[in-house]
Amino acid sequence: MIYIFLPAYNEEIALPRLVGKFGETLKQEPEGYRIVVQDDGSTDRTVETAERLSKEYPIIVLRHDKNKGLGETMRDGLGYLVRTISDEDAVVTLDCDDTHEPKFVPPAVRKLRTGYDVVVLSRFCQGGGQEGLSFVKTFLSQGAGLFLKFFFPIRGVREYSCNFRIFSGAILKKADRVFGRDFIRLARLGFAVSPEILIKMRMIGARIAESPFTLRYDQKPTKSKNNSFRTIQGYFALLWNYWGRRA
Repeated sequence: MIYIFLPAYNEEIALPRLVGKFGETLKQEPEGYRIVVQDDGSTDRTVETAERLSKEYPIIVLRHDKNKGLGETMRDGLGYLVRTISDEDAVVTLDCDDTHEPKFVPPAVRKLRTGYDVVVLSRFCQGGGQEGLSFVKTFLSQGAGLFLKFFFPIRGVREYSCNFRIFSGAILKKADRVFGRDFIRLARLGFAVSPEILIKMRMIGARIAESPFTLRYDQKPTKSKNNSFRTIQGYFALLWNYWGRRA
């Protein structure tokens, strides 16, 4: 089974687009799929949209009564999945803003099945790219990647900040056994949750590879929810908490 995890905050426009693409992309996959939407206290019609879509697609809707941020949303959603999945399942994480195209998932899942624990969808490996990202965002993204690569090197991996990844059920269960709720320890430090998860995978010896994708920031229907200052704080917190440490 392929599980798709979508952390959603005010994504009533993007959600049906993304779900429809997953439906078309994965309908031919023999192992089947399910979509888990973790709403993070949305103030628009994200929940109603997800519940309507669940009548047509295999969707499970989880809810926060109030907005808690991406870190708490990832922690709660992955916690639910760890209790649900088997070792053989694949778990896909990605943003819910229609910037990550589902067509890149099947090749990455096939790569995972060759013996990897984590496959990172990467803009920076051969065949990857990005469209619609401003010069400033490109500069900050590449700078963050170089910073994290220097302190937390993973062989063959250049993409640290993007949330588009495929995990084996077995490696997520191992991370849960080792770290518990501290798997995502810096939950309140914005989008630093994405590299924190990758660093934790490195700490437990996960076999990690990359697969190409093209970030389509030009398709994003809403403004970015990333607080750059908080995220930069989060990156330095990663260094303080994890540099040189093993699980």
